[in-house]
Amino acid sequence: MSIDELIGRGGPGRGQGRKPISDDAKPYKLLLPAELRAKLVDLGGAEWLRAQLALAAHLDSINLEGAVNLAARYINAMRQLPQYHNNLDHRGPLVHIMTGVRVLPVGDLTDDDDDSGVLEVVYAGGHRAEVNGHAFYQMAVAEGARWEVDSNVDDIPARKHDVYQQRIASLDEHLRQKHGLD
Repeated sequence: MSIDELIGRGGPGRGQGRKPISDDAKPYKLLLPAELRAKLVDLGGAEWLRAQLALAAHLDSINLEGAVNLAARYINAMRQLPQYHNNLDHRGPLVHIMTGVRVLPVGDLTDDDDDSGVLEVVYAGGHRAEVNGHAFYQMAVAEGARWEVDSNVDDIPARKHDVYQQRIASLDEHLRQKHGLD
């Protein structure tokens, strides 16, 4: 009996090489210049790229048509807020106009008894967090109200402007004059 047989080695060639990530995984060749290859390595290489592609596929799979659970109702309510008016497709997740943060419903979208109200927030880099839908909705409403008031500061008498609104009006006037925006 050889030493390989005693310690359970399978002999040359057996069990060597990279293990597949799934049964249907196939290699894909990607040509990148050196600086992009270095950036991909910094981001996490193939594992990061797979995660980004999985997130993109997940976002494409979300369809809120006919969605009735509490999380979907929060999403539909927030579509009315100015910070989400850039969302032309009302079937998918919300995208915050200034940050690019995506907001998605969680749970069984077709179950009107699903009242967990959990939302998923997906940041531009792919970081994901589940949040309390009601709390997130309340913050979004407050942000939307502030946007509405501050974007229509001319409708408020100057004597009633708070310090923030005074600065908005002053900066707006300065930039309009300086850059001929009137």
